[in-house]
Amino acid sequence: MLIAKDFLILRGIKADGRVSHALERKPLKVATLLDEEQFNRNGHGLLHNRTVFFEDQMHDWAWANGRFRYFSRVAGEVDVLIVYELVDVYFCTQCGGKKESLDAKCPSCGHALAHNPAPAPN
Repeated sequence: MLIAKDFLILRGIKADGRVSHALERKPLKVATLLDEEQFNRNGHGLLHNRTVFFEDQMHDWAWANGRFRYFSRVAGEVDVLIVYELVDVYFCTQCGGKKESLDAKCPSCGHALAHNPAPAPN
């Protein structure tokens, strides 16, 4: 599961490519925030179609020279999650423990983690 480590939320943004917003850094990812409570509860996990809806650069958003434009086809006025840094968290298929790398054993149970990321537990 992708976890947002460095992010900000732009509140009440209208999907209109003619309007730009000051944004100093270029985002790594942009998403429409669907369920902020669950997003916060799961440690800022980015679960597509559950906590966020990932937007495509070029089709739904653009950034140039410190200006951000949001023109998603699926939103009207929404809260937009701007992500600058991500970490991929993996879950142990044995006990559900999580870690940020597949290179070692699960810190909770010692099980060797699978090489494919397991889906986030419900």
